[in-house]
Amino acid sequence: MSGPVRVAFLLEQCWHTVPGGTAVAAVGLARALAARPDVDVVGIAARHGDAATVGPLPPVPVVHSRLPRPLLYEAWHRLGRPRVDRLAGGPDLVHASGGAVPATALPLVATVHDLAWRHDPSHSTARGRRLSEAWLDDARGADLVVCPSQATRSDLCGVGFDDDRIRVVPLGADPVGVAPDAVTALRAEHGLEGPFVLWVGTAEPRKNLATLVDAMARIPDVPLVLVGPPGWNEDAARVTAPLGDRARIIGRVDEAAKHTWYAAADVFCLPSLLEGFGLPVLEAMGHGTPVVTSAGTATAEVVGDAGLVVDPTDTDALAEALDAVLADPHLAERLGGVGRRRAADMTWEAAAEATAAVYREVLGR
Repeated sequence: MSGPVRVAFLLEQCWHTVPGGTAVAAVGLARALAARPDVDVVGIAARHGDAATVGPLPPVPVVHSRLPRPLLYEAWHRLGRPRVDRLAGGPDLVHASGGAVPATALPLVATVHDLAWRHDPSHSTARGRRLSEAWLDDARGADLVVCPSQATRSDLCGVGFDDDRIRVVPLGADPVGVAPDAVTALRAEHGLEGPFVLWVGTAEPRKNLATLVDAMARIPDVPLVLVGPPGWNEDAARVTAPLGDRARIIGRVDEAAKHTWYAAADVFCLPSLLEGFGLPVLEAMGHGTPVVTSAGTATAEVVGDAGLVVDPTDTDALAEALDAVLADPHLAERLGGVGRRRAADMTWEAAAEATAAVYREVLGR
């Protein structure tokens, strides 16, 4: 066999009500794969008519099923129909890039980002748990399973996946330049004259915002800025109320604004109780922003020695780590420099190279 690998690539995440990191990851990887001469990518999604995406725009042409998402997801799982093979124009393989697993008779690669709902069911809705279990079961039929971290690999092995069929492919984050005057303007717009701590993500219980707020309450005068859309079962305004006007809830922003926030921040903190990867940590590192994050989950793998890693349930430890970076410019500079260098190797191009190797392995090329 010769010529590029033709891949039907799930991009329905772009239309999810809360796209989250899985949509960002799917789009970033699809874009990098499409830039390669040895891969030809077509996106697959449910029926949406003229509805605009909620998340990032798909970077490749997308073909749509005649079924809306709820029916399509149920049909794929319960009936093994409709197969996407003909819809996608006869690809060589199908890549379920996270979440639902499309029905197919072709070779299948399935990405599983995390098993968060298995660790603590209260961190997901009942419907979310049901869907996640269904998709996890469907992923067992894949020729190879891709996950973004050793932490998720360990979880998959723990629920019966064959380690020989799992490939770890870390996510990526491409460098995004931010002009100094954009940082200055952003700080002025929000009245941030001194140092501040940044958090980026979708507000939900496993993000552990309450502990972050408790830690910030022990650091006088320093604002906490929250960037990202609302999720479920977490009221950011209520959680941050103890900080008063030191809490700045920005909400959903576009990619350019998000990266300006990363560049402007003095410290980035993601104290999640569980992550499959923790893309915001890598994005912050790419801007040379020092990171404080959680031990015992995938973000510790991402940050390596480029940040401070603490028990996310230990308020004192979290406060001490944040205060250490804020109070020591030399520590902040060292961590930022190591982070920037580490992030330079963790790009979407690198992720696409590793993913293309998985495709070739499945196809025997």
